[in-house]
Amino acid sequence: MRVILWILAVPVILIVLGAVLIPLFLDEKALVDIVAKQLKDESGAVLRVDGDASLSLFPKVALAASDVSLEVPESNTQIVAKSLSAGVALMPLLSSSVEIDSIQVQGLTVTSEAANEEAAKAEATDTSTLSNAELEKFYALRAQARVKAQAEAAATVLAAPLALEVGELSLSNIRLITVDSAGVAISELQLRQLTASDLNLDGRVVPLTGDIIIPSGTDAPPMEITLAGEFRTDLDAETLNLDSLNVRVTGATPDAITLGLSGDFSLDTQVADLSIELQTGDLKGSGTLRYASFESPQIDADLALTELNPALLILAGPDASAEVAQDTASAGGDAPLPLNALRMIDTRAKLRIDTVVLDAHKLSNVSAALRMVDGVATLDPVSAQVHGGDINFSAVFNGRYNVATLATEGGVEALDVAQAVSAMELGMEAQGAANLEWSLSGSGASSNALTQSLTGPISFTTEDITLAGIGMEQMFCKGVALVNQEALSAEFPADTRFEALEAEIMLADGVATLSPLTAQLAAVGLNGNGTLDLASQNLRASFRAQLSAALGELDPACRINERYSDLRWPVECKGNLADDPAGWCGVNTSEIVKDLAEGELKRKASDEAGKLFNKLFRRD
Repeated sequence: MRVILWILAVPVILIVLGAVLIPLFLDEKALVDIVAKQLKDESGAVLRVDGDASLSLFPKVALAASDVSLEVPESNTQIVAKSLSAGVALMPLLSSSVEIDSIQVQGLTVTSEAANEEAAKAEATDTSTLSNAELEKFYALRAQARVKAQAEAAATVLAAPLALEVGELSLSNIRLITVDSAGVAISELQLRQLTASDLNLDGRVVPLTGDIIIPSGTDAPPMEITLAGEFRTDLDAETLNLDSLNVRVTGATPDAITLGLSGDFSLDTQVADLSIELQTGDLKGSGTLRYASFESPQIDADLALTELNPALLILAGPDASAEVAQDTASAGGDAPLPLNALRMIDTRAKLRIDTVVLDAHKLSNVSAALRMVDGVATLDPVSAQVHGGDINFSAVFNGRYNVATLATEGGVEALDVAQAVSAMELGMEAQGAANLEWSLSGSGASSNALTQSLTGPISFTTEDITLAGIGMEQMFCKGVALVNQEALSAEFPADTRFEALEAEIMLADGVATLSPLTAQLAAVGLNGNGTLDLASQNLRASFRAQLSAALGELDPACRINERYSDLRWPVECKGNLADDPAGWCGVNTSEIVKDLAEGELKRKASDEAGKLFNKLFRRD
């Protein structure tokens, strides 16, 4: 900010001297030389005006100059302006008072060498290209840069432009470039237009408008920020009071983002305490936000939102939001995770969200506590309603290094199975309630890799489950009737109601292993195991069924004979969750017939042996 003051001060000094010396001569070049000498003598700054300079006295004292350059001492900073002009009220000059009417600067380029080149380069680095050791160095340098910046911050840096007491300040086509010691650009900010009127330190309202451009550094369009608002300055309290600031951001996300801000900004500590309202697409939100330039967390927010949207990362800074916008546009889950963007965020937030959509699942009334710093995002706790049930969980995503890790624990109670099955668009209908508990962890550099690597146990229990289109009683009755060599005559229900359905699941390598997998029907008990491939949704399971005499109540042909009342009937299931479940399972009656035949042979052999022993016994 101080270097910009140099270029703003030049026309003012020229006007004041011109007003005093103009009766003596009208040589603008000589006037410029006098000002250049005065600046150099007092500050060491070197002023050059390579273009034209003009000075007028009526209706106001005004100076215009072109191709102006200024080298600021001991700062490695160069300032170049295509044109600048300033005007002061004439009458106050007669009483040795200066009232600046206006300052206009066009085509200003400020090129400054980074005070901490290594830290500045680290901040501008794409961290996705760094090794783990280089990432550790990056985090350390960023922390050092924050400490150094805090030590150099002062209220006068931000308050000084206001002290000019300018009626109207207009800057256009401004470029602020940070370079390294070799003059290579590290970062750039473009200010297309900035205007402010009645700059003062007396607490009067200062209207402000601006148009800022942040280049993407790639072929992608730049981010553009337009703003309009009003603020007041209380220099005694070293505070800037933001009455209102309306901001519109484009280029960071698919939909434009609008922000409404108000609050206080400490000029000394550079901490802002703000009320905020935001909107982008269908997302609306409001709450409070504390931004502390040199503290951790930099952002501390308490927000109520209608939905969750990556556009919220705009609150973490343009770098994070721009990269996530680019990564969101990448096709497929094999695209690298946006680790570079996440590493730029230092945020703590309490969130209350009406709706969060995760793939096919819609969460409502979400409450979450978030902490994100150095690529590590901790969600603890999170509570919500999902498919009629209550979900509570915690999760830690660690993207500090190049292979990200995820650990999560939690559970769902009273999940409405009908809602869940419908949302997942499975080829089946079901009713009832389910409960889940999990403890999972995984690692990977992409979304798919992270999902496929998730490992850990999941417990699954149900209440009053009914599967539509699966007539398991009829399936078993057909098997028993076949063994009994009788025909079925009754009509069977098309659906199956389970008194209990439970599974202990181990997730690994993208496959859920269900062992044990147990189920209880009115007349059938099932115990088995199976596998479910999460990617293909292919299911395979094997059961052994214990049939009770109650099965015969459904149809006389499927009465249970005492000869096979103790048999475990084999059931094989194979199918895809997207297919009709009616054809998934079948009873292996051939195995039953084989077992029965072997049992009959054993029985006959036992009978013959008994007869032989009886004969022998009677012979004796």
